Amino acid sequence: MKFTFRHFKGEMRDAIGIEVTIKMHRAPDKGEENKTHRDRKEAYSASLESEVTELRALKARLSQDVALLTGLLAENRIPIPRGVLSAESERGVETGKTVTLVVATQEENKKKNRRRQICVHGMPGDLSSIPLQLVTPPGSGPSSPQHARYMGNIDPEVVGMDFVLTLESPCLQHIDVAPSEDPNITSCASTGHSLTLSACVFHNHPSQPGQRQNSSTPWEIPQASIATLLALSASIPLAESEVTPVQAWDYVRRQEQFAGLEVARWETLKEKLLGVVRCYGFGGVIPRDVFENAVFEAFVVGRVF
Repeated sequence: MKFTFRHFKGEMRDAIGIEVTIKMHRAPDKGEENKTHRDRKEAYSASLESEVTELRALKARLSQDVALLTGLLAENRIPIPRGVLSAESERGVETGKTVTLVVATQEENKKKNRRRQICVHGMPGDLSSIPLQLVTPPGSGPSSPQHARYMGNIDPEVVGMDFVLTLESPCLQHIDVAPSEDPNITSCASTGHSLTLSACVFHNHPSQPGQRQNSSTPWEIPQASIATLLALSASIPLAESEVTPVQAWDYVRRQEQFAGLEVARWETLKEKLLGVVRCYGFGGVIPRDVFENAVFEAFVVGRVF
């Protein structure tokens, strides 16, 4: 005799006539659990990134405030107690000086490809056209076009910012992300780029996130904050085989021949490095061996000492 089992649906009666409702419980979907965990993790990472960017921008503004207050004390001949200022503040900065930034379209020399980039206003691709106020060494009197041809006669902080922002330009669309349209999500998605210089300066842009890279509106940041921003951006942990744009700048500016490097060679080096920048989701990086070879060519090969 063969028995056939059938699934019950709906209601049935037990032995004493009470209706019993059978409820089928579906086993939890592992894929849905993983997705929920992933969504929460991404939201947490996005929140942390936003907090990091805001704190870095705040520290930059505070650096400028310290510079302004220090200047006021100096003007009124009020001594500053030793140990009050940090070593960075004691080195001194020019109070009230700001740098204007603007997002512009740049054309690569060889491939003629166009890219969007955060530019330091007054410093186009050809550094030989920098205004004289940026290229005059302190205490040296009026500058001349001849002096402007060498990196030692250009404001190093502004040059450093231009260098880093140029090498970070392939990541611009990764950084400027529009907020989610989901009303339940109040923060922007995680970009993985919160430690880049571009993300920090973009935080002060007047346009809304997602619209900044296509805006032509200039904005200002205190020059007193540039060194701070560069220092904060240098803390990204990497493999030995890679360098970030900020780490690349730190390496280049420490070269003994940097001050005597011609602007034309500097521009060639910058464009060569831009062509090998790669982003894997956490900001641009350059292979260390390629970077060091390019620096060697710029500073040594073909030069007459």
